[in-house]
Amino acid sequence: FLTIGIPTIKRVQDEYIIGTIRSIINCTSVEELKEIYIVIFLADFNDTWRRNISMRLYKAYTSLVEDGTLQIIEAYKEFYPPLENLKHTYNDPDLKVKWRSKQNVDYAFLFLYSQHLATYYIQMEDDIYTIPGYLKVIRDYMAEFTNPWVCLEFSELGFIGKLYHAYDLEKLAKMVLLFYEEQPCDYTYLYFNIQMLQFYRYIHKPSIFQHVGIHSSLPGKIQPLKDRFFDDFAKKFKGDNPPAKIYTNMPTSPDFMPEMAYSLSDGYFWSKGNALKGEMFVLVFDEPQHVDRIVVVTGSREHPTDKIESGKLEASLSFVGMDNNLPKCTNDIFLGAFDKGSVDVPNMREKLGPFKLHCVRVTITTDQNWWIIIKEIAIFTQTQTNKVKPLTNSSNTS
Repeated sequence: FLTIGIPTIKRVQDEYIIGTIRSIINCTSVEELKEIYIVIFLADFNDTWRRNISMRLYKAYTSLVEDGTLQIIEAYKEFYPPLENLKHTYNDPDLKVKWRSKQNVDYAFLFLYSQHLATYYIQMEDDIYTIPGYLKVIRDYMAEFTNPWVCLEFSELGFIGKLYHAYDLEKLAKMVLLFYEEQPCDYTYLYFNIQMLQFYRYIHKPSIFQHVGIHSSLPGKIQPLKDRFFDDFAKKFKGDNPPAKIYTNMPTSPDFMPEMAYSLSDGYFWSKGNALKGEMFVLVFDEPQHVDRIVVVTGSREHPTDKIESGKLEASLSFVGMDNNLPKCTNDIFLGAFDKGSVDVPNMREKLGPFKLHCVRVTITTDQNWWIIIKEIAIFTQTQTNKVKPLTNSSNTS
């Protein structure tokens, strides 16, 4: 079904390749391993390093190497075009021009080697980790497309997690080689997609591969890039969440809209700026509701500090109208303060009696020097929700 291609070279600082392979294999079931190849291209010219990495991988995964699932390859030096007197583009210094030009040729060799192994090919880097079930995510995303596609992306970063049909790999290799000294492959693959008549990027969100490397394979370069779409986006509490309209005066991003905090689907709201005192996040129910319990969780696994440290949760019995694009609600009831980024208010019917709530409001009470993720707002309207597992006293509830 799938070839996972990973080029790697010797790094001055950390070696990430062993951890990358461990993550991929540990997140692949025994049955799924029968459907994939993992091709590791040792692209460094240092013979001693190549032998050392080969032996470490063989000792760690002997059975997978011997049955062909894990393939460790190298290229002849004669495969490489001249890597001296290269064109200077993007104002890059000589060292970087040589590094990225060689990297392009590395990619092309890996494409050509892998083109007949499996039906699909996904490009990976040697400093990533993934999630359990990544292969199912890839299959499910492919199944969403009824029209032809050229490239599906499972990470927004660089050249990580780019999925191609194997029959396109030779053409991609030729284009990368054609422009090997002009630009990095991170740019070339986008032009290739367009030339193949795919005019849009199809990026699966959330991402399923995260970049973990700090030290680039380019000596001296520090590159602590993180994929903002790699996180635990699944809702934990999944309340009844009756129909409501969502309002906020926090800066918003089209990728993390306010509605995503209240939706039962995967996703969350992420403000686009430091939280300020007085900023609010407000739900207005389409119809007033008898509410048993409210849970609000902020922060996330990958961004645990982006939580509400100082805030309050209130409810209102009446909705009056709009004022400066925010709901104006009256007959307010204080429900609780945020503790380590979360608030959980159970047994609300005992406190409210017969009264119905029309609004629920989260308010920031002190300026914060970080953005805010509202991961989940769960509204329970049924009495059996008292059986729901209570919220743990932690900001990382995923």
